[in-house]
Amino acid sequence: MPELAVDVVALDDALESLLQLEPRLAQVIELHYFGGMTYDEIAAAVGASAATVHRDIRLARAWLLSEIGSTAP
Repeated sequence: MPELAVDVVALDDALESLLQLEPRLAQVIELHYFGGMTYDEIAAAVGASAATVHRDIRLARAWLLSEIGSTAP
């Protein structure tokens, strides 16, 4: 499986943009990928179901990938 090279600055900028548009989506991404929390742990922390957290993470990942891709040279 090829590794995806990520521009950390672009990722940070995209997360900041997502935070302004959809704060919960940015929060679940940060809790899962940077905090190492499970869907159930995140669900308890944000007051949502694990299924909602799963959907939020999928949506946020797609948005971030699109945002980072649109800023690539």
